[in-house]
This record gives sequence, structure tokens and C-alpha cells, in this order.
Amino acid sequence: MFRDASEKGFDSSILEYYDMDDLDMPTVNRYRNRFSVINLNHAWHNLTDEEFLIQLGAMDKDRKTKKVWLTVAGLLMFGKSVSIRSYFPYFDLDYLKMVDVDEDLRYNERFTIDGRWESNLFNFFTVVINKLSEDIPIPFKLNGITRIDDTPVHRAIREAFVNAIVHGDYSVQGTLRIKKFKDRFEFYNPGCLKIPVADIYKGGTSKCRNPFIQKMFRMIGFGENIGSGFFKILKAWKEQQWAVPILEERFVTNEVVLKLNMISLVPEVYMGKLKEIYGNSLDLLNADEIKILVTAITEDEVTNARMQCVTDLHPCLLYTSPSPRDGLL
Repeated sequence: MFRDASEKGFDSSILEYYDMDDLDMPTVNRYRNRFSVINLNHAWHNLTDEEFLIQLGAMDKDRKTKKVWLTVAGLLMFGKSVSIRSYFPYFDLDYLKMVDVDEDLRYNERFTIDGRWESNLFNFFTVVINKLSEDIPIPFKLNGITRIDDTPVHRAIREAFVNAIVHGDYSVQGTLRIKKFKDRFEFYNPGCLKIPVADIYKGGTSKCRNPFIQKMFRMIGFGENIGSGFFKILKAWKEQQWAVPILEERFVTNEVVLKLNMISLVPEVYMGKLKEIYGNSLDLLNADEIKILVTAITEDEVTNARMQCVTDLHPCLLYTSPSPRDGLL
């Protein structure tokens, strides 16, 4: 609670005695190369590494001692594995590709902390984002004769990934975990949300747990900080006529989960099945009630919180008194 109460963000905290020696400089160099490409003629290009990191918020000066130390954001984003674990013993990263798996094969591919790479947030993102973008089941577009692979869906997936990173609470036990299935993506981050789920679906509201890390991603072209990021995800999925993304807090495991299902939510796809179940009684239902039933079929459950996100109904209207149609719902 004390960490989240700061408007400045927990990741701005100075880590005394953590300095340049705790950074993986190849990671810093890769970030600076990306920064140079995205920000041509930027005033920071000629700065030393330390000066650049100070401007970025990865390092800061202790006003009392005048010494420069890493910030939480700098350590998590660019740090050496051993240095990150020394301050964040629960820090854990995991990517699983789970396409056509069975009881004998739990996953097709895994990228996790195994001592073979410097396991900081920037390295994890740059490796995994390419894996997520492969084989997305949407047609490419042409601009003249040039193929356009960067579609709204690709951008939505990047946004979801960055959101999971910048909203994670790395001081608590939990894993930043990304799962790729044949028909969906799942993003898990440790910690709870700082604003209600319903407000996030409405858009226009943003309260980031790690604003410095968010800034670092934004400076190289990834992520939003004006409350529009999640709206872009919703818009991209709606354009594909896929099921509304599911965002939920799991308080028992202290984590947030975002599920992006690439399953059609066009009512006609399911009307035949609903007709088999309810017959002519289906004609008594309005559009919102049909949407609730379709959600039940595709997600195997219906909750008030989920329906607040799928429909425009007020929460109280989702708790109605008995009516002749209750047998259907």
C-alpha cells in the first residue's frame, strides 16, 4: 500500500550502492541503438552512458551524498541477473508457447530465467515480442506493392505485453508470465490493479505502477500512458470480431491476467447452438441477453464483473428480480 501510494512511482526509488557495475551494458547498448533509430537528432545522442541513463530515469543522484545510483527502473530494465535477484528475490520471467500441446507435451517452447541470458525486462521483451508476433491468424495488407505486417492486432499484442510489464509489482512473489496458445494470448503480471477493472474498460484513465519503466518503453515506440492503450487493444479485437478481451484480478494468487481470445464473437456463429438449446424462446431475448449467452458459451462462465465489460448495462441491471425469462438465463 505504501509503495502504491506514491504518485511518483515505486520504480523511481534510488538504490544505494547499485551502480553501473550492476548493469548489463550490451542491454543498454541495444536500447540506445533502438532509441537512436526512433528519435533521430535527439539531444541525448551525444551523452555518456551515465548521463543518458540519468535523463532516462534509470539512474539518479542522491541529493545528500551527491553520488549517482541506479533506480529501481534502471535495475529492472537493464540490470544483470544476479544484481536484480539480490534486490528482488521474487523476480521471475516466463514465456510459454502452448500450441497443439497434450498430456505428454506441456509446451512447445519456453524462454525463462535459466542462466543463459541476462534476465532483465528489456531483454525479455525484445526476445518474446518476436515470438508472439509469429503466425498471427490475420491476413496481411498491401500499401501499393509493399506488404504491411504491422497491423492493429500486432500493435495490440505489443501494448498488452508492455502493460503487463509496467503494471507488475516485482517486490511480491509472482511471475511475469506470457502464454501463447493457438487461439489466444495470456499475459500475467504480479500485483493487483491500481484502478477498478470497469474503469480500465471505459478508457481515459491511467495509473501506472512503474511510470519510469513505462517512459523507457514509450521513448522507443512502445506503450501508452494516457489511458488509451487498453482501448487500442479493445478496438483491434473488435475490428476482428473476436471475443472481448478478459481482464481480471486474482486476489488469491495476487496477480492480474489479460486474456486475448482469437475466437469469433459474431452472434450468427452461435445462433444455431442457442436455437438448439432454447428454441423459439430465444426470440424473447434482447441483444444484451444474447451477448451474455454467447459469452457463457465461449468462456464457460458468466460473472457480473465480466458483463459490465462486455455490455453497457449498469451493474445493478445485471442483478434483476425473477421474470418469465429467468429460466433462459
